[in-house]
Amino acid sequence: MKLTCPSCKEKINPKDIKNINKNSIYVEKQCPGCNTWFSLNKRLTIIKTLGISLLLITSLLNIFGIKSEYSVVFSGIGFVGVLVALLITFLGKNEKVDKPSN
Repeated sequence: MKLTCPSCKEKINPKDIKNINKNSIYVEKQCPGCNTWFSLNKRLTIIKTLGISLLLITSLLNIFGIKSEYSVVFSGIGFVGVLVALLITFLGKNEKVDKPSN
Protein backbone atom coordinates (compact mmCIF):
# COMPACT_ATOMS: atom_id res chain seq x y z
CA MET A 1 0.00 0.00 0.00
CA LYS A 2 1.52 3.30 -1.06
CA LEU A 3 0.95 6.49 0.90
CA THR A 4 0.34 9.87 -0.68
CA CYS A 5 2.09 12.92 0.73
CA PRO A 6 -0.52 15.61 1.48
CA SER A 7 1.96 18.34 0.54
CA CYS A 8 3.65 17.26 -2.71
CA LYS A 9 1.02 14.59 -3.67
CA GLU A 10 3.81 12.10 -4.38
CA LYS A 11 3.17 8.38 -3.92
CA ILE A 12 5.47 7.06 -1.18
CA ASN A 13 6.46 3.46 -0.54
CA PRO A 14 6.33 2.94 3.26
CA LYS A 15 9.78 1.33 3.12
CA ASP A 16 11.22 4.63 1.84
CA ILE A 17 10.10 6.56 4.93
CA LYS A 18 13.12 6.93 7.21
CA ASN A 19 11.91 9.45 9.81
CA ILE A 20 8.99 8.35 11.97
CA ASN A 21 7.86 10.01 15.19
CA LYS A 22 5.66 7.78 17.36
CA ASN A 23 3.75 9.96 19.80
CA SER A 24 1.28 7.81 21.83
CA ILE A 25 -1.29 6.51 19.30
CA TYR A 26 -0.40 9.15 16.69
CA VAL A 27 2.35 8.28 14.22
CA GLU A 28 3.96 11.12 12.27
CA LYS A 29 6.02 10.37 9.15
CA GLN A 30 8.32 12.53 7.06
CA CYS A 31 8.01 12.54 3.27
CA PRO A 32 11.37 11.58 1.73
CA GLY A 33 10.70 13.87 -1.26
CA CYS A 34 9.69 17.21 0.27
CA ASN A 35 10.57 16.57 3.96
CA THR A 36 7.05 17.49 5.09
CA TRP A 37 5.74 15.76 8.21
CA PHE A 38 2.30 14.14 7.91
CA SER A 39 0.03 11.79 9.85
CA LEU A 40 -3.39 10.21 9.70
CA ASN A 41 -6.16 12.58 10.77
CA LYS A 42 -6.34 12.53 14.60
CA ARG A 43 -10.09 11.83 14.68
CA LEU A 44 -9.64 8.89 12.30
CA THR A 45 -6.78 7.57 14.44
CA ILE A 46 -9.02 7.54 17.52
CA ILE A 47 -11.85 5.81 15.63
CA LYS A 48 -9.38 3.24 14.27
CA THR A 49 -8.10 2.54 17.79
CA LEU A 50 -11.67 2.14 19.07
CA GLY A 51 -12.42 -0.32 16.25
CA ILE A 52 -9.40 -2.45 17.12
CA SER A 53 -10.33 -2.27 20.82
CA LEU A 54 -13.87 -3.46 20.01
CA LEU A 55 -12.43 -6.44 18.18
CA LEU A 56 -10.11 -7.27 21.06
CA ILE A 57 -12.74 -6.96 23.78
CA THR A 58 -15.42 -8.94 21.93
CA SER A 59 -12.90 -11.64 20.97
CA LEU A 60 -11.84 -12.05 24.59
CA LEU A 61 -15.47 -12.23 25.71
CA ASN A 62 -16.10 -15.00 23.16
CA ILE A 63 -12.92 -16.92 24.03
CA PHE A 64 -13.64 -16.96 27.76
CA GLY A 65 -17.34 -17.69 27.24
CA ILE A 66 -18.54 -14.69 29.23
CA LYS A 67 -22.25 -14.23 28.50
CA SER A 68 -22.03 -16.99 25.89
CA GLU A 69 -25.68 -16.42 24.89
CA TYR A 70 -24.48 -13.16 23.32
CA SER A 71 -21.56 -14.68 21.39
CA VAL A 72 -23.18 -13.98 18.00
CA VAL A 73 -23.70 -10.35 19.00
CA PHE A 74 -20.09 -10.08 20.23
CA SER A 75 -18.84 -11.58 16.96
CA GLY A 76 -20.89 -9.09 14.94
CA ILE A 77 -19.62 -6.14 16.97
CA GLY A 78 -16.04 -7.38 16.63
CA PHE A 79 -16.48 -7.73 12.87
CA VAL A 80 -17.78 -4.17 12.62
CA GLY A 81 -14.84 -2.95 14.72
CA VAL A 82 -12.22 -4.59 12.51
CA LEU A 83 -14.04 -3.45 9.36
CA VAL A 84 -13.94 0.17 10.55
CA ALA A 85 -10.24 -0.13 11.44
CA LEU A 86 -9.37 -1.63 8.04
CA LEU A 87 -11.34 0.98 6.12
CA ILE A 88 -9.59 3.80 7.96
CA THR A 89 -6.20 2.15 7.50
CA PHE A 90 -6.57 1.79 3.74
CA LEU A 91 -8.82 4.75 2.88
CA GLY A 92 -8.00 7.31 5.58
CA LYS A 93 -6.50 10.62 4.50
CA ASN A 94 -3.19 11.92 5.76
CA GLU A 95 -2.81 15.53 6.78
CA LYS A 96 0.18 17.81 7.02
CA VAL A 97 1.68 18.31 10.47
CA ASP A 98 3.37 21.66 11.15
CA LYS A 99 6.29 20.17 13.02
CA PRO A 100 6.78 16.84 14.79
CA SER A 101 5.55 16.61 18.36
CA ASN A 102 8.14 15.37 20.86
